[in-house]
Amino acid sequence: MIVLLAAVVILASINSLESNEKKKNSVIMSFGFSRSTCLKLNLIEWFVTASITAVGAILGTYIAGLLIYQSQFSLTYKPDFVWLFLTLLIILSLTTTLGVYASRNSLKSSVRQLLSGT
Repeated sequence: MIVLLAAVVILASINSLESNEKKKNSVIMSFGFSRSTCLKLNLIEWFVTASITAVGAILGTYIAGLLIYQSQFSLTYKPDFVWLFLTLLIILSLTTTLGVYASRNSLKSSVRQLLSGT
């Protein structure tokens, strides 16, 4: 359920900021970069965004587990770091893929559209 809600939030934020994305990509293309370069920049942008959220989620889970185990059960919390790393990779790949896929429409803009919009 949380994954579906996160996907809805990502898609809603992309739809609400689509005009700004088109302008950003048009400005980048006006410097002579190709659409593939803009796609790579979007990939980097979404990967950084996914990294921040994924690391925050993993650290938050780790700290919450540590505190709950200590305060409620008087045990030491020993998570499986392989599972945490795999979860991190899954979050990174899904968020980056969803973000790049959804923001592909903003790459259909051109410099002429940017100039006519101002």
